[in-house]
Amino acid sequence: MTAPEERAVHVQKRPRRRLWLILGGLVGVLIVLGGGGFLVGTALEEQDTFCASCHTPSEVTYFNRAYMALDQPAETTVDLATAHYRAAQASRTVFKCIDCHRGDAGLSHRVTALALGAYDAVVFFAGRDDPTIEKHKTKTGWLANAACTTCHGETLLYLDGINNHFHSYLPAARVALERGGTLRISDAVRESGREGARVNSSGESPFTLKTIDGVVPIQCSDCHQPHKAQPESATSYFMAKDLRIATCVDCHIAAKQGPQSVRELSGEEGEGD
Repeated sequence: MTAPEERAVHVQKRPRRRLWLILGGLVGVLIVLGGGGFLVGTALEEQDTFCASCHTPSEVTYFNRAYMALDQPAETTVDLATAHYRAAQASRTVFKCIDCHRGDAGLSHRVTALALGAYDAVVFFAGRDDPTIEKHKTKTGWLANAACTTCHGETLLYLDGINNHFHSYLPAARVALERGGTLRISDAVRESGREGARVNSSGESPFTLKTIDGVVPIQCSDCHQPHKAQPESATSYFMAKDLRIATCVDCHIAAKQGPQSVRELSGEEGEGD
């Protein structure tokens, strides 16, 4: 290769190297900005006042409900979310909006929660927010459901036959067990030998968790609605009877066993025949 040709090769390499350095620098800047934004957003979402400041009317209503309840402990608890604030106050701990809305607190759920918060902010500033106060179905209901099962895994892992099958048969119970949860057996089940509770020759009791295979389209909030104002249902974990029965039927249909209609579940099948 002649000297002019070698110089031409070097001239071509320098712009390419410079381009890669520029691209690498831009990627580095984006990583720093993204990481910084994640940390700032994570810190801000820990404050209920920040969440309520740029959210829609429903969030502001829920915020006011909760903090008014904390200031007036003698008043009736109006919804499940407020009950969590009251319970935290009684145990001298702190409860925040994000505790339910961050999912299982894993990285993917945290990123999803931050993205959802950014979307809500855009909707608010664009003036396109939904003024409906109590929304019973949301696209990201699974996120709050993950938070429920993370904190209430002991409820899912309590084997008490028919008395708790609506919790222990859910696929979420299997997830709770795989996360290190402990299976608890009621005295009634232990004594009756149900749920696989037969003592083997080694003296061990092989209690097993039986869950519904496949995808079950049931969320905790289908029965226990967190922001639905229904103080008369406080003693039944804020469940509306009609919604609970409909959810039972949905679960039975998914499991392909048990009552397959509301009429059958409520014992109305065959009446008047």
